[in-house]
Amino acid sequence: MSKTKMKMKDKSNPDYKKHAELVRQFEAEYGEDWDSTRIEYGNDFVDLPQYVGAAAYEGNIRTVIQWLGKGSIQERVNAKCEDAGNAGLLYVAATGQQHDFMSYLLLNGADVNTLNASGASVLSSVSVNRGGNNLTAVRLLLGWGAELFRIGKQMTKEWKLSWCDLFPREADTAVAKLVSPELGGRRCEIVSAPNARGDMVGKTCVVEDYIERSDRYKVRMEFTNEELLLGAEHLKRRDRTSKDPGYYVEYKNNRLIRRDFESNEECQAFVANRSAQKEEWLEIDPDAKDKAEQAAADLLAELGLDDLEGPIVEESNKKKQSSGKKKKRGVKKKGRK
Repeated sequence: MSKTKMKMKDKSNPDYKKHAELVRQFEAEYGEDWDSTRIEYGNDFVDLPQYVGAAAYEGNIRTVIQWLGKGSIQERVNAKCEDAGNAGLLYVAATGQQHDFMSYLLLNGADVNTLNASGASVLSSVSVNRGGNNLTAVRLLLGWGAELFRIGKQMTKEWKLSWCDLFPREADTAVAKLVSPELGGRRCEIVSAPNARGDMVGKTCVVEDYIERSDRYKVRMEFTNEELLLGAEHLKRRDRTSKDPGYYVEYKNNRLIRRDFESNEECQAFVANRSAQKEEWLEIDPDAKDKAEQAAADLLAELGLDDLEGPIVEESNKKKQSSGKKKKRGVKKKGRK
């Protein structure tokens, strides 16, 4: 990752102070002789085609799902577009405000802290994105354990505060206020009973806001939406994971479907059952996936849609080419037997 020193000659530019401060912070971290050096990152990621990134941004989820199905989904959800500064699918979905698709990617193994070519994490990039309202995406990322990374380093508390102070607009200020406190925007578990509310211990909540004058967090309970004011001593982070997400998003019937639950236990049972069903399905019939793809390809051909791009059609065409045989399809006309 090349580090090109910022040279903004026009000091009247409204962004001058912000960039100058970022350079100062970088030089404090790496020294003043860092110019023209390189910080290397591994190149072991799958390349994200630009048309797939565009589809993710625009909400054309079917195209993205087809591409994800062409290989290992665990690898492809972390694909990056080299021609777009190593921006990943999660970042593209976030900037396009495709929030359910963000959840789908995270549930399927997307790295919430993947870095782009400049060493910034998705949370850092989205936090300063001025293309639209980014607060919902920031909250979602925080709930999944996202951290602020700049120039390849996780921000310290002091660095984070000074970075947030540079946010100029009202929308950006709301993001800065959310990410600045230690537990801001986080999904947490209540570890001790506030005001004799023993029924709350072990329950999860989401931090909505930090009340500085009382040093308390305003939290919203998951599943009941009850609001409480709690001190940090009552809370510990419980980031969402693919096994403990609190909700579930799946792709079904050509659309994303979100499932909400009445408790974490119900959600975890659902996720575990889905995983067990998938494993059992493959164990009973290892060729079940290929058979399903072939059946789907035949159906697409019947409907005249066999020119669609996707793994199902490609696999079907390979099988037909290898066999060298063509299937004749009879069309029954009315009045004939």
